[in-house]
Amino acid sequence: MLGTDIWSWRRLAARKRTPIHLILFVTDRCNARCGTCFYWRSLNQGEALEPEHIEKISRSLGELVWLDISGGEPFLRKDLAAICHTFVDRNGVRFINIPTNALQTGVIERLVGEILGPANRRFSLNVAVSLDGVGENHDRIRGVPGNYERALATMRALEGIRQRDRRLSLSVVTTVMRDNIPDVKQLLELGVREWKLDYHSLNLLRGNPMDASLQPPSAEQFAEVAQIQLEHCRRYFQGRYGALGGWVARLGRSMLNRYYMKELEGRPKDISCNAGSISCVIDANGDVYACELLEKVGNLKQYDWDFERLWYDLAARELRRRVESGCHCTHECFHTKNLIFAPWRFM
Repeated sequence: MLGTDIWSWRRLAARKRTPIHLILFVTDRCNARCGTCFYWRSLNQGEALEPEHIEKISRSLGELVWLDISGGEPFLRKDLAAICHTFVDRNGVRFINIPTNALQTGVIERLVGEILGPANRRFSLNVAVSLDGVGENHDRIRGVPGNYERALATMRALEGIRQRDRRLSLSVVTTVMRDNIPDVKQLLELGVREWKLDYHSLNLLRGNPMDASLQPPSAEQFAEVAQIQLEHCRRYFQGRYGALGGWVARLGRSMLNRYYMKELEGRPKDISCNAGSISCVIDANGDVYACELLEKVGNLKQYDWDFERLWYDLAARELRRRVESGCHCTHECFHTKNLIFAPWRFM
């Protein structure tokens, strides 16, 4: 099944003029103050994509496979279900991923139910709960007292929906830093033993976080937690892809971890990246990026929200050529797509 899917995604990407993976920042509003956030200077500026703008973006993008909805806190958008349905119904999105600080248990439970809606909509929804520590450690990193307990309450509520609707998966995403390694180990074990997660993602601290005292882990620290994650991936991936597909996915995870190790050891490897071809980013103010870590290529307001027009303007074409010539980072969202479409680049 996994091999068949990858083949069909590659064929789709080859015949399309626009990306098949969209990261969409639907709002810049956030109700947390995460020390790890590399986007913090842009938060709470009053920017949000209007429904009519989202409609125009959707019409100009064509078929999509993946939609990552981001922010700010995505669940602060009351019309989040309508946004998701636009891309499912018009663009044929198969996979929607929504990260959350999980502070609003009741709101998130209601909106997830609305997003899933009638069972005849064929797509998968993953809600990724952000957990960077255990108990008060998490609250301190996130800048919100009681965040950890509220996140657990949200996970329990979503578990009830997951039992009724197999289109929903539940994951945790943890930012790995020099000072939270013991907590990361504990969270990884809780994910398998108590929360029965569908996946547990480890993201390396990147960019310029709001708390300048936070540092990425050492290579040795990352190797320690990455090995635990890899052992758990046997359960995560085999359940999702079967024995053979699970083995292939676990091999890919191992390749990515080795690539990140080189970055942390100070000997990064430049690779030709699919950011700007397979993947793209649209910010809540209309700015378009090949990747959040690079400069913007333009703003959709200047193109009447026609994505394809902007995407083939000179600045976007020049940036794509630069990215394809080679760069390096630890951005998980883009590297998972690189792994699907060109795994040999990591060898």
